[in-house]
Amino acid sequence: MQIVIDTPYVTPLEFARRAGLSERSVRHKIESGMILIKEKTEGKKGSVFINMVHLTREAAEQSDRVSGLKKNEAR
Repeated sequence: MQIVIDTPYVTPLEFARRAGLSERSVRHKIESGMILIKEKTEGKKGSVFINMVHLTREAAEQSDRVSGLKKNEAR
């Protein structure tokens, strides 16, 4: 299996569009730590960018865990 990430970071608005969520919901998930964002330099303002690489890795790890559970249940 090959996973292709079209961009390493997206804005909350773009993530919301892709995920079918409201931007407010995405920002709540960011604030609660459910979605990892690109670190900012302390004392500097800037745009928020969601780390798509991290989310992809997290999804792959979850898939591996679930696949492992299903294999163990089949035994």
